[in-house]
Amino acid sequence: MTINSNQLWKQPNFLKLWSSQTLNSLAQILLSVVVMLEVYRLTESVLGAASVFAFMSLSSFISSLIVSRIIDNYSMRKVMHSAGVIRGILVIAIGGFIYIESIIGLILLFLSISMYSFVGAWYQPARFAILPLIIPREQYIKANGTLVMVQQLLMVAGWGLGGVLAAFVWYPIIIAIIAVSFMLSGLLVYFMKIEEKEISVNKNEKRTPAWKEVWRIPVVRGITIMETIEGISNAIWTSALLLAFTTVVLNAGDEWWGFINAGYFVGAILGSFIVTFNAKILENKIGIMIGMSGVSMGLLTILFSLTTIPIIAVLLCILMGPMYQARDICQVAIMQDAIPEKRRAGIMAARSAFLTPWNGIMVLVVGFAADVFSVQVIYLVAGILYFIGSLIAFKQKSLRTYEFKDFEKGNEAG
Repeated sequence: MTINSNQLWKQPNFLKLWSSQTLNSLAQILLSVVVMLEVYRLTESVLGAASVFAFMSLSSFISSLIVSRIIDNYSMRKVMHSAGVIRGILVIAIGGFIYIESIIGLILLFLSISMYSFVGAWYQPARFAILPLIIPREQYIKANGTLVMVQQLLMVAGWGLGGVLAAFVWYPIIIAIIAVSFMLSGLLVYFMKIEEKEISVNKNEKRTPAWKEVWRIPVVRGITIMETIEGISNAIWTSALLLAFTTVVLNAGDEWWGFINAGYFVGAILGSFIVTFNAKILENKIGIMIGMSGVSMGLLTILFSLTTIPIIAVLLCILMGPMYQARDICQVAIMQDAIPEKRRAGIMAARSAFLTPWNGIMVLVVGFAADVFSVQVIYLVAGILYFIGSLIAFKQKSLRTYEFKDFEKGNEAG
């Protein structure tokens, strides 16, 4: 069966998945904003507010370790449905515990936040695995582009919306909106029409651990190594380091720091639009596209490190967005095609369990290096690392010459 790309939005299953992802992303952002503000109000401490993210990250990491081992035993549809409903219930608990203004209340609050993040870590691997079950291969890039596009838009608008709601809307109403959003996200997936036999796995089947599969499948191994190298480079785009670059190198005020941050998101949204409407072009040379994106990021980052003009820095960030976003979307599409159907969720969870803490550690390492060396040198080195990462896409034949499998063929390990 071949479905023309312009019919993507006419497919009920994709519309339900897209709506589920949208509600899930919006609810996550709103909860982060509201809880952080309330914890700061209760503790009157920046450390207290920052601890919210620390607990969320730690719980997600621990969950990813477990998810990678067992998620392939379950229906992806049921996993996403359960994650939405359970998080909706936990949000109500979080909302209640915030009102208990005592040490016991804070302990219960952070326990419920940890449980919420633990459950949430199941959603994205399942979403990654379920998308290829509802659309043909020729639509992987277009579909991923639309999902990323709405996520980027929500990341730009969600934090501002959360702040406005927190200022003008009664707190219990905000909690109710978030809880309902999570539950609707789960229900939408529940009503997707997917044959259970397509996503169920024999629990007695002996399988290779997911983390070993990451290194066994050539293109997945290549992409993971690239992302490991780029984890060092990507650490330069944290707000703290950008602030240092803005004040020390550009000798500009805080407003330019905000413009630079916004510039990348504008470019990322633009990139999602470009990918969505030019998916066929990218699909034909997808491996080369990934490599060229790395080259462009390296070149633009080096130019960024050398500039001392704020407006040029903003324009360079806008230019980085489209290529880097296109690369990310193409990488996801390749992995959805290359990973065997029954292992998609587990392998993606295993990658997350490795890459998430690695990226966090690199933020600390790069921050320390920026104190020891000049901030400008750190950005210059990051640009060189982007070049090095791109070499893998050009050097590894399985990635450089990758072609999507024929729709009629089954998924193979590659």
